[in-house]
Amino acid sequence: MKALLPKKNLLLLLLALESRLEIVAPVRAEGVPVFASWKGQPLALESNPLIPPQEFLLPQRDLLFRYVQDCGRYTFEKESAKPRLVFGIRPCDLKAIAVLDRIFVKEPLDHPYFDKRRSTVLVGLNCLEPGDGCSCAAFGAGPEADELADLQLTPLEENFFVETGSPAGVLILREHPEFFVEVGKRHEAEKREAMQRAKEALSMGPSPSEIKEAIEKADWDALGRQCLSCCSCTFVCPICHCFTILDIGVPDGERLRCRDTCILSGFSRMTSGVNPRKSQGERLRNWFLDKFEYIPQNTGLLGCVGCGRCSRTCLAEIDRQRLEVLI
Repeated sequence: MKALLPKKNLLLLLLALESRLEIVAPVRAEGVPVFASWKGQPLALESNPLIPPQEFLLPQRDLLFRYVQDCGRYTFEKESAKPRLVFGIRPCDLKAIAVLDRIFVKEPLDHPYFDKRRSTVLVGLNCLEPGDGCSCAAFGAGPEADELADLQLTPLEENFFVETGSPAGVLILREHPEFFVEVGKRHEAEKREAMQRAKEALSMGPSPSEIKEAIEKADWDALGRQCLSCCSCTFVCPICHCFTILDIGVPDGERLRCRDTCILSGFSRMTSGVNPRKSQGERLRNWFLDKFEYIPQNTGLLGCVGCGRCSRTCLAEIDRQRLEVLI
């Protein structure tokens, strides 16, 4: 199903949906775009936020349940996932969510992730202007989404070209017809031309196969000495999903799932003190292998979408696509 959403109607549509759903959208906070709860403030759609929208599906700190002890017996309290709409997700982040779905929505089912995922409506936004470091086209993750969100928007001159990718998206169009107008052939042509210009503007960068070759040839000892173990790359990656479990409170308390990373030395260290990945170079190499070998083997999809966030945040200025140190 296709329709046009005049740009002047976008905020009106979000306000109408806000009565039933928490709206999350890119807004400005301290001068930079971030995904946050939307309360009518101006949208910041000019660039992709540094922190990906996956934070609302796989939070850095996720409360799994609370436990209460009474006379030696425990009862457990679990919060229900909020109905939510996340607006303005770029194609690279949509592809990353597809990877996470294949990791968590399979047997054994990861219920905390699945509960959030099934109660979340995704509204995608195709990219017309690539950002610094973007190489999504080389990874099959943009600038146009190949897997539509519930609603997929493409910015045109005066309208958004809207396509539905699920029954939830169709329902939004049918429940709020007053905000949409009919699509014409010239609008479809305008969309095709806009996406073609966006693809031509993108720098392809190294292909996944070239990066795999670089992994084999890289000097991991040198890269490990340069890496500061700050873990910025993993905490802004839309696909990194390592975690640890913490119980806080005795006898009553809560169980938390907290994001972790294989870049840290403690991640692979065993209780005996033995660490199979002793050096930082070995841990950094494992991070790359996970993205270009292990995740593809398990899901059929790459563990990288070319969003460029890791290179943007690397304090050691390691070129993540060429595995070179730039300082």
